[in-house]
This record gives sequence, structure tokens and C-alpha cells, in this order.
Amino acid sequence: MVGLVFKSLITGADTVDDMGGAADDVLAADDVLCRYGIARFTPPEPNAHIGASVDDEVADVVKAAVSSVPESAGVRIDQFFSPNPDAADPFQAMREAQLGVLNVAHRKDVDTVFWGRQDPRNGYLDLHMVSDALASSLYDLMLPQTYSFRQLTHPDVSEALRILLTAQLVLKSTGGEQRALQIARLAAVLEDLQDRIHGGDIFSQGGAGVGLAYGFGAFVLSETGDRSYCASALRVMEPYIRKMVSEASEKPVSATGKTAAPTGLKGESLDADNAGAQEVPLSTLLDGISDFSKINPRTVAALALYGALVNWSLIANLKARSGALSIAIWRMLERRIELSMGSPVDRALSICKLGEAMVLTGKDKEDAKLVDKGAAHYRRAIGMINARVHGPLYATIAYGLAEAIVSSATIRDVTIPDTQVVPVFQAALKVCTRRDHPYIWGRIMFALATVYLTNGNLHKDIEMLTHARMSYSQAYEAFNEAGAKGAARAASGGYTRSENFLSQLGHRKTVMDATGGVGESSDKGAANAS
Repeated sequence: MVGLVFKSLITGADTVDDMGGAADDVLAADDVLCRYGIARFTPPEPNAHIGASVDDEVADVVKAAVSSVPESAGVRIDQFFSPNPDAADPFQAMREAQLGVLNVAHRKDVDTVFWGRQDPRNGYLDLHMVSDALASSLYDLMLPQTYSFRQLTHPDVSEALRILLTAQLVLKSTGGEQRALQIARLAAVLEDLQDRIHGGDIFSQGGAGVGLAYGFGAFVLSETGDRSYCASALRVMEPYIRKMVSEASEKPVSATGKTAAPTGLKGESLDADNAGAQEVPLSTLLDGISDFSKINPRTVAALALYGALVNWSLIANLKARSGALSIAIWRMLERRIELSMGSPVDRALSICKLGEAMVLTGKDKEDAKLVDKGAAHYRRAIGMINARVHGPLYATIAYGLAEAIVSSATIRDVTIPDTQVVPVFQAALKVCTRRDHPYIWGRIMFALATVYLTNGNLHKDIEMLTHARMSYSQAYEAFNEAGAKGAARAASGGYTRSENFLSQLGHRKTVMDATGGVGESSDKGAANAS
């Protein structure tokens, strides 16, 4: 067993490069925010003696692309990594390889590593990236992400690599000013590519990895409250996602063997544009997958990224994709993970996202039954993980469960059961620290404040409104620490509303005390008259 583990981590290099005395391998200064490593992308020659220096052109290309990213420094890792080909499930093999690469990186004081393999037949590159942030249970399904590039010297490939490293800087940054700076830098890189995407460019010359890198950058920004790039990310990723799903989906077999070319009413052949109109919806292709073993690790990771972006677009009401598509994606991923006997964390994450998709779709359609189904999935997911070990994921699931209960009550036009949801929100806040995950913590606190404000205003409860004001204030501070300016403005607005309601109740109480309760009796009389 130990031999298999080491085989999955290191292939073709028996020595560990300690960077000692290799001045050319040090790419920047030590006082930086993110230190990254660049591993070998070509295996060493079988007959090469130990310690022999072999050029790696791919590593040079990666180095040249990411060396211009501010506040980052890198080192060369003179090792070639490869997943274990003898593993029972390729998804788990890829996950073990990523974690093994990260362990090697830690020994070199590095928190992000670029590694992969170049196909000697066509020169295509399959690049992987792993970091401490991506090793979190929140991104477990995206860990096997593979960025495939066609022309390594193409400018789009360099842009994609810079997006990946800048996104890592966003994930690693702490403090409002530092995080806001990194968010602005990532948004600037995405902005340049977004105009091309709106013009119909899908970066085909650079390869599918460019679109996936853009999608990952948009996903990271979405987790900071900026969802303006979700629609363009979904647009550029869809052709590659459709191709992956089509290869795994069952093809309908024609009874006659060969289908005639489509024709118009007069027998003329249809042009390419009309033929494209008959394109099968992606959700239909997903429902047509019966052999889940065809869903390889890179497809799982790409679909998880695509599905997460669809969910964020639903949260932002962008109408970029339908809720049915998100439900189909996460339902299929849950079955795939269950088939591969994945970890409870993987299953809990996929079930959580499935519940989120159902709740968001139910809210949009005002379908309380669908929202309740989403809440049931949240309850399934929350029982699969340990709150102490996977605090952020547990908090996210608990937040989703409480939000589902609130949404169901709102759709049914009944009072929000604060005795049920408030303890759930409070439990989520206890297991998720504000320092490490300010945006998640802020979202939970904002939702809790909204419940206090809604029911406090309904019942004219000064204590609940006071809790709402305090909670909005804390959410505002957390959003500022996360660099989420839009969310901070929303929290500030909630604080102002709670202040106004408290002022109105205070004025009402003053009038009642001054008139000996006449104001209250007159209010009741007016209500009875109406």
C-alpha cells in the first residue's frame, strides 16, 4: 500500500531539489503574499543518471507567464508528478496525487504548485494546480481540475496562467485592503477577456484550459460578492462542457441505421444556423448518462465548476442558465461520487449544491414543495460531515438549510419560524471563523439579521430589532474584511432600516406613555373599524 501511495506521488525522480545554490530557480523575493512552485512537465529520460539537469520548455513557459504577477514568488521543483494508474478509481487517484504534490510543496515552503504533463505526440499540455486553499473541503470536487492547453506560446495561455495565480492570491489574502487589491487585479484580467467572450471568442486556439481558467477566476470573484463575470464564464465554458457530457451520454440508436439530412418544407437542405437550432439541451444530455464510470476526473471537476457558476448566477438573478440545468448537474455528480465510493465530504458537498439549486429554483418559481425538497437534501448533507473537521462546509450547509426554511415560509406567506432558524444560523457562525472565511461568515450573519428584522418589525419586538441592528453591523464589518463592497452596502442598508424601525417603535412608545395608552386603544379601535 505504501508503495502505491509513493507511486501516485512521484514518478521518474528520486531526489528532492532543495533549491540550495540554484539562483536561477528563484523567481522573486521571499517577502511575498503567495509562494508557488513549478514542477517538471516532462518525465526524465529512463537512462539519465541521478542529478542530471534536463531542460523543461513547458516549465519555462509557465515561469515566464506567472512571473509578472505582483506579490508572488516561485521556485522550481525538479520532480515529475503523475497519478497512480493502478488506482481503483481515477478520481481518487487524482485527488491523492494532488494532495501528495501539496505535501512536497510544504517541504519547500510553497503553498501553490503548477504541475502536469505534456503529450509528446501533439505537444498539448494538461496542467494541474493545487494549493492550501483548494485543499479545503469547500473545493474538494474541483481538486482534480485539468487545464488543457494547445499552443503553449499563445498569449491566451499566458493570460490563463496569470488568472489562476491571481485567483490564488485572492484566496490567500487577508484583511479588507489587501483582499480588495487582489480582487481588483483579478477583475482587471477577466475584464480584458470578457469583451472577447461577448464577441463570440471561446479561446479555441489556446485550448479548453483558457476557458476553464476564466471560469475559475469568475468563481473566485463570485465568492467575494462580484458575480458580474458569471454569465460570460458560463458562455465560454459551455462548448467544452457540452463536449465532455456528449462523450459520456448515451447516443440514441436509429432504427433505420442512417438518418437523412434535414430538409425544409420544399426539400431544400437546412443551413448550419438552422441545424444548430436543433441542439440538444445540456440538461437532456446529463439525464442521458447511465454509465457514470464514463465521467472521468476532469469532467467531474469541470462540471463542479460549471454547476457552481450556475448556482451563483441563480443567486444573483442573472437568468444566465436555468435552475433545471443546475439540478441536473448536481444530481448526476452525486450519483457519480456515490458510485465511486467517494468520501463523505464529496457526497455532502454535491448534495449541498443540489439542495442549493433546488431552493434557488423553487424561490424563482415560488414552488414551496421544491424548496422543501432542497431543505431535505441539506439535512442529508449536514449529517454526513463533522462540524469540527470541516467547519466551513458545515456552516455553508447549515446556512443553506436555514435559508430554505425561511424561503419556504416566505412563499407560503406565513411567519418565519425564528425559533427554528435562529439556532441553525448561530450554530453555523460558531463553526466558521470570521477571520478565515469572512464572506461566508458575513452571509450567515446577514441572513440572521434579516430574520431578526423581518419578525421584529412584524411583532413590534424591540429586542429582535436590536439584534438585527447589531447583526447587520457585524455583517458589514465582515464583508469589508472580505472585500465584498456590494454586500457591505447591503448590510449598511439593513442597519439603517433596523435603526428606522427602532426609532419608530421608540416614538410610538413615547406617545403611548405620554397619553396613558390612548394611542394603543385608538389604534385598536381603528383596526376594528376597518
